[in-house]
Amino acid sequence: MSQGGIEKSAALLLALGEEATAVIFRYLSPLEVSRLGSAMRELEVLPRERVRAILRDYAAEAAEQTGFAADTGRFLDEALRLALSPERAQALLQRLGAPGAQALEQLAWHEPAEIAGLLEAQPPQLIAVVMAHLPRDVAAAVLDLLPGKIRADTLQSLAHSDAPSSDMQGELGAWLASLETVVPSQGEAAVASLLGQMSEGSAAAALSQLDQNDAELAARLRVRHLAFEDLARLSEDGRKAFLRNIGARTLLHALKGSDGRVLDALTAVMSSTAAQRMRDDLDTLGALPVTAIQAAQEDAGASLRRLAAEGAIPFPQEETA
Repeated sequence: MSQGGIEKSAALLLALGEEATAVIFRYLSPLEVSRLGSAMRELEVLPRERVRAILRDYAAEAAEQTGFAADTGRFLDEALRLALSPERAQALLQRLGAPGAQALEQLAWHEPAEIAGLLEAQPPQLIAVVMAHLPRDVAAAVLDLLPGKIRADTLQSLAHSDAPSSDMQGELGAWLASLETVVPSQGEAAVASLLGQMSEGSAAAALSQLDQNDAELAARLRVRHLAFEDLARLSEDGRKAFLRNIGARTLLHALKGSDGRVLDALTAVMSSTAAQRMRDDLDTLGALPVTAIQAAQEDAGASLRRLAAEGAIPFPQEETA
């Protein structure tokens, strides 16, 4: 649902009253309830004319409908259809027992960024089982926030999965049990994921403000926020340090999917001979699978973040408003 649709729906629920809203909430997923609840909190007292306009819009839309259909056009749907059947999913929940089932149900009420932060270090097979048991919109939002390589591996595992093995059931049960002792540092993963979804200007402004309140936190978040494209913003020394620490094959594959700014920034700190050789190698490389390019960019980004964390390269210069 678009942001405009969420705001209209929130306004409609406020107009309908508490009891009707409570009934409607029972049919919504945790993510929908969270988004609508946030929108409702942000709305002030609604003018009578606005309420009338919203009701007129809904009445007009309802009159044009010949039936009701669920909007399931998300990329995850087909993967979930090929994954665990409802019967096997229910059997798994029964084998996990009530605590495991309750833990999965409670997990769905967490923010997608928080769930992604909890899952990021887990094997794709375990992530796939968790995705199969989350509401579809929640699972899709979580997958959107996972690194590209992990997301692809998870979808592949999900599409080819059958009933989980006893070992995987044990891993899932242990992971769910560990959620009760998750330390607050997981929150940094959630913030880093959110920064990655914000516009570049907004993220930079937020980090600049954090510099004044908690410089160490801002530094750690900048490291986690760095991506392959940020190479174009590194200083000359930073780009040279990166080139000394990245494999030629990984770099070529990553550059194949870039927009040219990263290539220009890197060749600017090379000798003319080395720069020309890199451009020639890219020209003769030919087409690459998108998955290969994404994997290379993820690896290059991970190397960049590692070097920044170690202090081997300075942070990119942040633009100030």
